[in-house]
Amino acid sequence: MGFQGYQLIAGSRREIIMKKQAGFTLVELSIVLLVTMILLGSLFGFYVSQIHSFRSQELTINTLQNSRIVMSVMTKDIRMAGYKPSGSSMVGVAQATPATLQILSDKNLDGSISGASEDVIYSFDVNTHTVSRNGIPLLDNVELLSFVYTLDDGSTTQTPGNLSKIRKINLTLRVLSSDIDPLTKDYKRYEFITDITPRNLPL
Repeated sequence: MGFQGYQLIAGSRREIIMKKQAGFTLVELSIVLLVTMILLGSLFGFYVSQIHSFRSQELTINTLQNSRIVMSVMTKDIRMAGYKPSGSSMVGVAQATPATLQILSDKNLDGSISGASEDVIYSFDVNTHTVSRNGIPLLDNVELLSFVYTLDDGSTTQTPGNLSKIRKINLTLRVLSSDIDPLTKDYKRYEFITDITPRNLPL
């Protein structure tokens, strides 16, 4: 092989090597960028979904926990209505409306009703959406607080004419979550219903 032929072969090899070293084409780069964007978009969507799911669960837990605590406090107070020394003529329910309940109990058996633990008023403010105990807010974001009273003849009413005839109290509490659920784009709603029989009212 002559010198001239050797140069041709060497030149061809250089061209091949240069083509191999040229890197990615524009089409290849576009495909890589597209695949990368799809993967990042999927990861971001998964991350956002997890954040929303966590927030939704957090709203549920907080709302249920706070509501159950208030329901427990109210139930204990209402069950004590009418607690008094033997022979006392005290009436256990002093006020009974659809959204307000005043209950009396002589817990220390001293013959008088005094203090926030013996004279208790539960009320619902539709403007502030709060349930209060003796004027002190207990629970926010309340949509409904409703009392229904069962009388000694078995009938039920929200406006009893004779408070001494009340034998049982039905309590309904409907609460909204403190914020909008990111999954449903609406407030969560939870309703609690319980029948409470004060232990110290006449049978």
